[in-house]
Amino acid sequence: MSIINIGLSGLNASNSGLTVTSHNIANVMTPGYSRQRVGFGAEVNSHGGAGVGVSSVERMADNYLNQQIYKQKGSWGFNSARHQYMSKTEVLLNNESSSINKGLDRFNAALSEASTAPQDIAHRQTILSQSESMVQRFNNMSSQLDGQAKQVNGQLNAAVSEANSLIASIAEMNDSLRDTSGQGQKMTDLLDSRDEAVRQLSAMMDINTNYNDDGTVSITLDQGQPLVNGSQASKLNQAPDGSMELLRGNGRFALDNKMGGSIGGLVQYRDVELKGLQQELDVMAYSFATQFNETHAKGFDLNGAAGEAVFGGVDQIEGAAQSLTLLVDDPKKLAFASKAGEPGNSENLQQLINQKNESVSIDTTKLTAAEADKFKAAIAKLDGKPIHTSYTGMTGDWAIKTAQIEADTKAADSLVKQAQGDRDSVSGVNLDEEAASIMTYTQMYQANAQVISTAQTLFDVTLSMFR
Repeated sequence: MSIINIGLSGLNASNSGLTVTSHNIANVMTPGYSRQRVGFGAEVNSHGGAGVGVSSVERMADNYLNQQIYKQKGSWGFNSARHQYMSKTEVLLNNESSSINKGLDRFNAALSEASTAPQDIAHRQTILSQSESMVQRFNNMSSQLDGQAKQVNGQLNAAVSEANSLIASIAEMNDSLRDTSGQGQKMTDLLDSRDEAVRQLSAMMDINTNYNDDGTVSITLDQGQPLVNGSQASKLNQAPDGSMELLRGNGRFALDNKMGGSIGGLVQYRDVELKGLQQELDVMAYSFATQFNETHAKGFDLNGAAGEAVFGGVDQIEGAAQSLTLLVDDPKKLAFASKAGEPGNSENLQQLINQKNESVSIDTTKLTAAEADKFKAAIAKLDGKPIHTSYTGMTGDWAIKTAQIEADTKAADSLVKQAQGDRDSVSGVNLDEEAASIMTYTQMYQANAQVISTAQTLFDVTLSMFR
């Protein structure tokens, strides 16, 4: 091989090095991009060394490090999705304008003030106003929590749609990777795009990945259900009742709320934390109204009539907080006396005041079997405690859980960053290194150009000898 050809091979090799280095620099901010490195090899023939050639363009990626990111992303997504709603609800539970305990304090204070002059219409009107306030607090709290449930469902639908798009995209890229010869920049860039899609998917649910020899990846949920197998993709679906299911071919597979990731976190919050809170609120509203009505019915109003129900909408526990209403609008109909015709008698009013410290006691025999079973946990949690104490305990438990989830979210975020840092140390683009490579390849190019120039000069000298 002539010196000119050897020099030309060096020019081509250095040009390839400059091309790959430029590609690295151009993609320094591209999410998921893996640094590429040129491999050189001596081209030899029977006469010895004969130049240089590009043996490979290597993608600097470590599948193990990628899998560590996938695992940490799932944990972060799960805790982050729950925390965004837990923190909002904590504010709602403790806000002075919405807190049930703030309303109870003012309601009980109005009852206590009336004990000095139970026949006074002004005191009675204040009690009705505070009763209306209690109704509004239960109604508004219930509406806020219902609104959250709808918001979670909407976010879940969007997340499911995005996840399905990513799953389909990964399957399509698997198909393209199988059709690619397994060489060249197209292959490496496609692998980067595929792995970035997997990283995004891993934040939405806990997944397991298996990298195949043909460049494709197989993905399953942490519980084993297949998401991607070659070019075949499953689909997530939120059923009308809110449950999650996996569609694969003609089959439907029910999924529990342990999916992990942001989707699993949203399902967990909606079906466990939020649902439990809504049930406790309904039990509180039901107990507050029924206990007050039962005691009020034992007294007599200013007209000498037996006490009527003050609160309505509590024929059942289900939806009691939302359905709670005030039935009495005439202050004279408040039954504070223990005997008819004694307007100054406050014995029954005192019984109503004492309810502040009375424990919740729900007669489950008055409930349907289905309702008793559905609210079993909430009733057990509140039974034997005054409503005020129960609400304080509930908000305290919620605050502790929110703080723990916040700490878990920060810890998971730290682990994600650590895993990402480990990956970037292998696959990330370092501009200083790339700048040094440009200088090296430029010098290599110039030197080989000089070889060709020298070879041309020698050739010209040789020719001149025969003229």
